[in-house]
Amino acid sequence: MTDERSRKVMKRLVERSIHDVNELAAQTGLTKRQLEYSVEKINEFVTIDIGSKLVIENNRIILTNQLREQFIALLSDKIYAKEYLMNAFERSKYLYLILFYYADDYLSINHFIEELGVGKTTIINDLKNLTIELEKENIQLLYTRKTGYRLSGSEEHIRYHLMKMIIWDSTEYNTAFIYDQFLENHHIETLESTKRLIEKYTLEYGITFVENRLTEFLYTFIFLKKRLHILPAVFHDKYQLPALIAMKEYQFSKSILAHFGIEDEAAYRYLCAWILGLSIGRASESTKDYETIMELVKRIILRFEAISGIRFSNQELVVHQLYSHLRPAYYRLYFKLPIVNPLHNKIKNEYGELFNIVEETLKPFSSLFEHRIPEDESAFLTMHFAALCSNFDEYTTIQKVALIVCPNGIGSSSIVYTELKALFPELSFLGPVETNDIERLTDSYDLIFSTVPNIRLFYTKKPVYIVSPIMNTREKYRLISDVYTQIGNFNFKLPSVGKIMEIIKRHAAISEGSSLENELYEYLINQEEPNKTENDGPSLQEITAPELIQLEMSAKNWEEAIRLSAASLLKTGRITRNYIDTIIETAKREGAYMVISKNVALPHARPIDGVMQLGMSISVLKEPIVFGNKDNDPVKYIFCLAATENNRHLNAMVELVKLLDDPDFYSLLDTSDDPNEVYHYLSQEEVLTMEN
Repeated sequence: MTDERSRKVMKRLVERSIHDVNELAAQTGLTKRQLEYSVEKINEFVTIDIGSKLVIENNRIILTNQLREQFIALLSDKIYAKEYLMNAFERSKYLYLILFYYADDYLSINHFIEELGVGKTTIINDLKNLTIELEKENIQLLYTRKTGYRLSGSEEHIRYHLMKMIIWDSTEYNTAFIYDQFLENHHIETLESTKRLIEKYTLEYGITFVENRLTEFLYTFIFLKKRLHILPAVFHDKYQLPALIAMKEYQFSKSILAHFGIEDEAAYRYLCAWILGLSIGRASESTKDYETIMELVKRIILRFEAISGIRFSNQELVVHQLYSHLRPAYYRLYFKLPIVNPLHNKIKNEYGELFNIVEETLKPFSSLFEHRIPEDESAFLTMHFAALCSNFDEYTTIQKVALIVCPNGIGSSSIVYTELKALFPELSFLGPVETNDIERLTDSYDLIFSTVPNIRLFYTKKPVYIVSPIMNTREKYRLISDVYTQIGNFNFKLPSVGKIMEIIKRHAAISEGSSLENELYEYLINQEEPNKTENDGPSLQEITAPELIQLEMSAKNWEEAIRLSAASLLKTGRITRNYIDTIIETAKREGAYMVISKNVALPHARPIDGVMQLGMSISVLKEPIVFGNKDNDPVKYIFCLAATENNRHLNAMVELVKLLDDPDFYSLLDTSDDPNEVYHYLSQEEVLTMEN
């Protein structure tokens, strides 16, 4: 028998030829002893010569091509799956699938024992654990002699839990193993047969899914269709959106359900809403909801530009990319569909400043949905803006061609693409493409970067590198080391941070070991700008100065107010006169885009319009002036921003956004006649921000 640990280790092992044991243990969440035990278990399945089995030597595991091929075969083999021993976590999921799928059947402990092949005590403990887990989701696991075991609670919550399980497993853990086991054991239609049917109708009606979203939909639909008739009254009211019937997604849903003999108006609407929340929006299509979604897209872009101080040069590209995401996001929020983003915490860590600005951008739009926009949804949108804000140069030429495979959608694809181009300027890139496209491109690339360790990739016989859609410094370092080591003609090898740390420890005491390690990783990846990451840009106090602060300023109109507020930046050589002229011309053409909240304006233009040095002036008008923004006029406080190309001002913008919620800050601006007093207040706020 093999188990989840062995399977997890094998999936990690096939990703690379050489593995550091400590790093592999961290990646798999195992202790070193557990890892060693899993290696022993895996070797029991290896049928090649004993000399070629897995060996831990010098704290490393080296994977031969022969072993990789056998592991790939094992992971794909149905016989291997039947000999698989589930752990408690997996049994809990499997029990939920039984309870969900066989809601109308009498289920007893004996059913569960027979199904899972474990003892009564084990099943009782599993049911206790499942009960505790479900209570967090407002679902009860009930038992009576008359009805047996059953799920009780809101049908919405019961479905949500299933969807969340499938999304987490397919995205975060990259596995559908438990679901495949269930479908096979119960002789339910296969994923492949359902996929053929769905793809037939997606082609007919012009519906497009991202690869991973389609997989999530297929598994969920197979389990859910038996329960579509269970639709409480609250669901009927919730999905009575008149525009739904005019959507192609509605006809798509009706055709799918008709195939399974389901003729129910409520089910059509429910499935239609679900499809709208999953499928890709296309700005080129004239749909019933086009004007609503496009208006939302443009308002979000305008507000993001106003708050972030970033002006996008290619508006068409920005609109098209955000439309593709915001159309399904709109329906997820409108219908309160499950929103699960496994990359949520990583996005917040790696793009913290941008995430905060996106959250601030979305605040006014939460009123459209009568509830706060979840952080998971904000994180999705942050990925798109992170890709759009990227200013990496375009590289051409190149000896080696790399294919990028990303089934996670446009946001992830764009970030991966720009990150890899920056890390490997020697490479030419194809893609990003979805997994199904690799077969037609076989002869046109030399190596593969993929966000998902799909077994099919390793059959290409090309070097495969698994990357996270959001890479931290250590992951970038490891990737550079792997690629340059394996592709010999680069003749490059990164120094070992571990070895450097060992040398330092022999000769000095280290008080902050992890911080030192991170700085070494950062320095070795990018020696031109050591210690500079997106998260440590200058503070608000660092980009302004007392000479850039004007209090009790008088102006006749909005144009003069902007010119006077920018004058100090011009005088100190931070901007050119053209920069001021561009702000005025843009405002005349586009309206008062710079008015970002009540009484506050943030005039700015693009860096190429005349920014010489990063800076911000702060001006307080003696008499407020109408700028032409009916919601937030009149303007009294003007923060004129001059941002440089690398977007390093975002940290300062996060601080400014927090200050704009601080009544004491406005009180100081209204009463003080000393720029130094205002300037020193910024340093106090910076300390508070860091502490929070």
